[in-house]
Amino acid sequence: MTRSLATRLRSRPRVRATLVAALAATLAGCWSPTPPTPGGSFRFAVFGDGPYYGHENGRAERVIDALNARPLAFVIHVGDIMWQRCTDAAYRKRRELIETIRHPVVYTPGDNEWLDCVDIRRSDDPLDRLASLRATFFSPADRSLGKTPLDLESQSSDPAHAEFVENARWSHGGVTFVTIHIVGSANGGRPFRGRTSRHDEEVARRTQAAVDWLHDSFQAAGAADAAAVVVALHANPSYAPSSAEHAPYAPIEDSLVELAKRFGKPVLVIHGDEHRYTIDRPFKDPVTGAPVPNMQRLETFGSPHIGWVDVVVDTALAEPFRFEPNVTPRWMWW
Repeated sequence: MTRSLATRLRSRPRVRATLVAALAATLAGCWSPTPPTPGGSFRFAVFGDGPYYGHENGRAERVIDALNARPLAFVIHVGDIMWQRCTDAAYRKRRELIETIRHPVVYTPGDNEWLDCVDIRRSDDPLDRLASLRATFFSPADRSLGKTPLDLESQSSDPAHAEFVENARWSHGGVTFVTIHIVGSANGGRPFRGRTSRHDEEVARRTQAAVDWLHDSFQAAGAADAAAVVVALHANPSYAPSSAEHAPYAPIEDSLVELAKRFGKPVLVIHGDEHRYTIDRPFKDPVTGAPVPNMQRLETFGSPHIGWVDVVVDTALAEPFRFEPNVTPRWMWW
């Protein structure tokens, strides 16, 4: 009778060692457990848009294990922390998972966790979900998530913008980092049953707050003589399959282009939502139509590709951002 694979491997150490070495080589191709960081530079990680489904949870946990093993200044989460779960308990569970990351984690919301909840449970009002999300993830507003929280400057410290606890700013290594709450699903503008003027007003307030925060943050970066600015949000601000579909994001893209041109130093825009790892320069000068030379875009991975991107920053270089993509391997069905 044929022996089981496990029995054969136990009886053949050389075969077992070869398979273990092959697995280790495969994993090394997905990420380096101790990546080098050049002297005088620093590294941070970006992830988002997952896990969505139960079979992705194992890979999400391996992402966190990998992040915890890396020399990171902090981690940025660009939103969509879940899919098809819009309860307070689900929020708390996801926060508990994020809190297992040993680095500071700065999170900006996506549409899945509040705006799209009306698609899952017809009784949910997105504005109620947003209030609960803010209470769960942004209290206090001036501290990041993660085991070693980072002090943040929150837009909510301004009484005129007290509502927007999620819009944050911090500095590291001579670089100014900014988060703004702009999401997919037309940035909250698409129709749904039960939509009222309250929902329209929320979109207008949130978008204007993001524009105001961008202006304030670029002004702060200029005053601090920052070497670069990094802006993180959920949605792609240059999303433009048509003029109508671009309209919800036009105020953000226009502000980013205007402010980046005025700033004159490198600007990196980070987002998720479309789930495609992308490095490019999509932002155009409205006068010449040419790409704005000091602006770059990073879109991180998303479900079904559960992974993250390391960004290595060296402000001594003319191009200060270097990108290292990492995807957790699928082991059979998980």
